[in-house]
Amino acid sequence: MEGFCEQVVKVKKGTKHVVLCLLLVLAFLLPVVFLMALFYRGAAVGAFDYFYPLFALVLSMFGVFTFWLVIPRIMKVEYDYSVYGSDFIVAKVTAKSTRKRKLKVEIKHIEKLCKLSDEDIPNNKYVKRYDFTGNHDISEIYFAEFRLPQRGLCLLLFVPNEKILEGMRPYLNREIALKLFYGRK
Repeated sequence: MEGFCEQVVKVKKGTKHVVLCLLLVLAFLLPVVFLMALFYRGAAVGAFDYFYPLFALVLSMFGVFTFWLVIPRIMKVEYDYSVYGSDFIVAKVTAKSTRKRKLKVEIKHIEKLCKLSDEDIPNNKYVKRYDFTGNHDISEIYFAEFRLPQRGLCLLLFVPNEKILEGMRPYLNREIALKLFYGRK
């Protein structure tokens, strides 16, 4: 395996994740509470109908099973950056069980690579934006411009470590490597 290096970037949980989990909990909790209230209201009147608590039990068991499957997939997301030869590959790993390739780029097709804080990025000229930062701080984020034959000019936002950058260096354009690694223009 010539020129292989890998990095795993964990997605930091933000308010979006917390709100989504709370909405999922409320989506199953509110109907169960409503059905139990209907049962107790019927019990106070004297009419016992066991359909409501049975349905509430089935609904709550379905909710627990859904949480068991869905919440880990929402909360445990990682991005796996790999440099394999002259290819840069990004895969999304959910709950440490499902791996899906999101992007594969030949490093020689990268036209620009630098830290995000160094230059402004115009938002309107890219056909596709790939954001694999995982909600990390803006001071750690790099961006790369590259062309895909089937799409056009694309933007990649990612958080590489030194090992990934060193793995990319032999395949980068000379001007990009000089600017990125030696600070020359």
